[in-house]
Amino acid sequence: MRRIALTYSLLSFLDDLEYTEAALAADPEAEHLALPFRDAISEWEPLFKREREARRDVTRAEAVVAVRNERLDAVTTRFAAMARALAAPLLGKLFGDTAPGQFVRKGLRVQCEKTRDVILPEIGKLEPGHELKPFGPPLDIAVSGAFGALDKRAMAKGNRQIVANETEEWKEGVNALRTTTYAELLKIATAKKYPKSWVESFFRSVTSADAVDEPDVDSNASRG
Repeated sequence: MRRIALTYSLLSFLDDLEYTEAALAADPEAEHLALPFRDAISEWEPLFKREREARRDVTRAEAVVAVRNERLDAVTTRFAAMARALAAPLLGKLFGDTAPGQFVRKGLRVQCEKTRDVILPEIGKLEPGHELKPFGPPLDIAVSGAFGALDKRAMAKGNRQIVANETEEWKEGVNALRTTTYAELLKIATAKKYPKSWVESFFRSVTSADAVDEPDVDSNASRG
């Protein structure tokens, strides 16, 4: 008996469920085993919907992070250019030994924290008429937007992991159902003196690339 690899998609699992349910329902001596497969099929659609929504939310969150990152980089680069043009001593204090071009290539959260904790407070200390003063509000807005996007992405990724765990548990359940059903069919085959090919006919044929080996249940089933 072979189990479906957990790396296979929900659609692949559905195909196997549909195949076995239809095969069992078509045989009078096996149709009583079909109900659990119908139940598993009914569970598939809401699970697939949750998985798709979780993947979509992460994709969309990634897009927002990228845009917010670009916005913050653009404002920071203009600010650094102005500070350099003014030969402002503030430049070294803000960026340290890191060139502004390298600073904006840091991790976005690190960049946001440095901007919030160092750059914005220093801008706040400047005189109202200072040329760098106007950069405060757009930097503040850009940092807030970036932090918000990062937090939403983290939430989306966390939810996707929860759904991934639920999906894996469901797949394990399907594999367990296939195994127990195979064992029950072997009992029938032994009692009726049917060949093993009768048992195999209830499951889709798979190649070694499609599934992985699992312990044969023949000996256990025969002792049924």
